[in-house]
Amino acid sequence: MTDGSSDSAALARELDRVADRLRVIGPRYAARDTPESAAALDGVRAAVQRLADLAADAEGVPRRSVPRLAPYALADQVLVLGHDLLAAAGPHPEKSTPADAALSAGHALLVELRRAL
Repeated sequence: MTDGSSDSAALARELDRVADRLRVIGPRYAARDTPESAAALDGVRAAVQRLADLAADAEGVPRRSVPRLAPYALADQVLVLGHDLLAAAGPHPEKSTPADAALSAGHALLVELRRAL
């Protein structure tokens, strides 16, 4: 990614892909009620917390714990926190900024999460 607008666009695309996947997979993991499914859900929740941390850091506010929601709500939680990151990064000049790093980290996190699902 080379500039803020492409970073934002890539993050938004990946955010939609992950949310779509979680809408299907989250409830399936919950229905299975196995240690493997619980571990997968814990991985999603860890990624959700990391998204929240990236948004807080980009905005310059203290980090907060993300509530533990039911598996069927994880897609919406990812969308909200991903959009928080996009808003926190906001529009900025073409030069590299700390927000660019947050957007890049958020994108990488979502790619990794999608692949893990």
